[in-house]
Amino acid sequence: MVIQHNGQAVKVGDAQIEVASKGSGEPLVYLHGAFGYNAWHPFLDALAENFTVYAPVQPGFTDSAPGPDDIDDMLDLTLYHFDLLDALGLQSPNVVGHFLGGMIAAEMAALRPGSIRKLIMAAPAGIWLDDAPGVDYFAVPMNELPGVLFANPDSEAAASVLPEPKDDLERGTQIIERARSLATVGKFLWPIPDKGLKKRMSRITAPTLVVMGEQDKIVPASYASQFTTRIPNASAQTIPNAGHMLMIEQADQFADIVAAFLKE
Repeated sequence: MVIQHNGQAVKVGDAQIEVASKGSGEPLVYLHGAFGYNAWHPFLDALAENFTVYAPVQPGFTDSAPGPDDIDDMLDLTLYHFDLLDALGLQSPNVVGHFLGGMIAAEMAALRPGSIRKLIMAAPAGIWLDDAPGVDYFAVPMNELPGVLFANPDSEAAASVLPEPKDDLERGTQIIERARSLATVGKFLWPIPDKGLKKRMSRITAPTLVVMGEQDKIVPASYASQFTTRIPNASAQTIPNAGHMLMIEQADQFADIVAAFLKE
């Protein structure tokens, strides 16, 4: 479902970055993950009732954003996001990040303590456990993705992210978008997402909430404790009947959890 919002092009370095925004109140920046990035979803609309929500497109996910070849590593990617906050005129906003976006947000909070007011990570990447690796979504066939990303692959939420293509053109577009997103995410997370974040998380001073989907097959809910034990002043919540795309599958509950944490 696509909901009306304001769109703007923000200049970061030499690139024009697409940033959707809506709402009023304290600024909240949403950093998306590998899927569901090309729409303004209902959970963002719910958050916009209490906050000014900014949802930029991550580098490499569209033609207008800088490609992954322009950003060498996680340090470059983190510094890019500091530049993006500066371009938006935001100082110490709340940041919500999903998967790769959660990893980026944690790196930001660790490298520059005080740059983020409060940090919410949803199914965050950044840690690897040999005994709970999660599904290798890079190898999952397109027709099996709904069952990997959602607790209920037949739900409207799943269809909003992975709609059945109406024709060959739409099918081709989906294939291209997936290839582009996986190439981008793969640069920073493949073959395993452990890039040293666990050594830096103790530097995070922002109050932090880790939100997990109980049925997440990519980042198992058991990973929450790996973050909360390393980040001072961190807590975790698990959403039942939700998979990896918890903020879309259980939009109202996710938005309520985030709003309550930010208002504390």
